[in-house]
Amino acid sequence: MRCSTGVIALLIIAAAARAAELSPSETGELIEKMKEHRAKFPSLTADFTEEKASRLLQKPLITSGTIAFTTPNLFRREVKGANPSTTVCDGHELWIYYPNFKEAEHYVLGQHSFFDDSIAALTAGLNFNSIGQYYRFTASREDSGYRLQLLPKSGGLKRMMQQFNIWITSDFLISRTETITPKGDHVLTTYRNQKAEDVPKSTFTFRPPADTKISTPLGK
Repeated sequence: MRCSTGVIALLIIAAAARAAELSPSETGELIEKMKEHRAKFPSLTADFTEEKASRLLQKPLITSGTIAFTTPNLFRREVKGANPSTTVCDGHELWIYYPNFKEAEHYVLGQHSFFDDSIAALTAGLNFNSIGQYYRFTASREDSGYRLQLLPKSGGLKRMMQQFNIWITSDFLISRTETITPKGDHVLTTYRNQKAEDVPKSTFTFRPPADTKISTPLGK
């Protein structure tokens, strides 16, 4: 019994060492370091693997692809495989293209405050400049890096996500993210082959093929 108790105590101590919550001042310092890192390296590219778990799915849905990002809100996300898609934002308009169906959704920024705030909130998790505007957050040390826990402030954002977690390496790279939706879905995205390199502006330009059926879900 004494041996079992000792083992349990060691496990508790080890877990505490892996995940020690930072103080508010330490959390603020971490955010400032992330801002400085992004200012020094405003662009990045990476490969990703994403696993979505839902009550509606018998087993997790796994996809993979690539992402390119340049501050403050330029990004291109391409999902590969049997159900490919391309999402592109140039800071003025956003396209989501589904090549298998030859369909595309078109959104214009600056016309719908809820949509604009959603894009800004999602990119805040990459550039960190406005993170306090959209989220309440805490941070903890985990293994050799950090974990940020973000809780949305606005009602609109709360309808999209319940919690957003970001794992950061010791050299301030985002290694993975987790989105938890109000319905209990979990989307875990793991990043690899990250490169802090300039991304050509043309990467964030998209024009659908001529035979594409285009819809505007939010209106023109």
